[in-house]
Amino acid sequence: MNPNRKKNIILLLILFFSSSCETDVDLVRAPEFKQKLVITAFISPSEKISYFRVTSNKKLYGELNTEEPIGLLSGTISDGLNEVALDTWSFGLKLSSQKMQIQYGKTYKLEVSSATGLHAEAECTVPAKNNFEMEVDTFSLLKEENLWGPYPIVIVNRTLNVRVKFTDIAGEENFYRVFGKYKGYLPRFTMTGYFGFDEEFISDKSRDGKSIVLNSNQRSGNVFSSAKDSLFLNIYIYNTEKSYFTYHKSLSGYEDGENPFTEASPVFSNITGGFGVFTSYTIDSLIVRLK
Repeated sequence: MNPNRKKNIILLLILFFSSSCETDVDLVRAPEFKQKLVITAFISPSEKISYFRVTSNKKLYGELNTEEPIGLLSGTISDGLNEVALDTWSFGLKLSSQKMQIQYGKTYKLEVSSATGLHAEAECTVPAKNNFEMEVDTFSLLKEENLWGPYPIVIVNRTLNVRVKFTDIAGEENFYRVFGKYKGYLPRFTMTGYFGFDEEFISDKSRDGKSIVLNSNQRSGNVFSSAKDSLFLNIYIYNTEKSYFTYHKSLSGYEDGENPFTEASPVFSNITGGFGVFTSYTIDSLIVRLK
């Protein structure tokens, strides 16, 4: 074969495959991005200020992790009889209890709009006020450990057991969140923090009207050991809407997935015209001194 002809054939093949590749790429079209408001809001009769965090969803294709501007925000909240305008803050909107007091058992409607024409809304119903007959018992054990070296050191560790018991509301579907905070007064400063129990987000499925018992075991060489009788524990029981429970459980499942090849689990949303959650809770708490 003529060398020049062979070169021409090779050149034509290169041009052909290059053209095919470009055509295939041109045929790939990323889904059209539709901007929506993302709202995260939790209201409770116990809070003096309710915060409504408002952002925008982000693109999944193209320039990733970019958030489109939403402009100035405005919003209202209504209890069915009264409607008030929300105030702005650096991350969205807020409601002072002086403007509208969130009340037990009432349903609230939230509406949020942006200067760019976006709009989203949602409803939630605050749980009724209930007495959970909460009981808390604590037990702690101090143990000294000698660390030998050039200078002997004695370290004191405290094992702290906290047991909380409360009665489920009978005859209805209920959802709870249970956790604790500690505050220890040391000679030179104060230490605070959180601690958890066997379960944090709880459904009363199969436990309707029964007592729910949870345990927490803490072992530490700092505040639990040093604070002694100046250590206070505050146990919280949140009586929540189902949407509060579902949102946090879905969020936990989304973040805790270890296998990257499993099917993605979407985070729960109850926002119409947008994404996110608008839900409510009530608080029952009990303060105990460490025994």
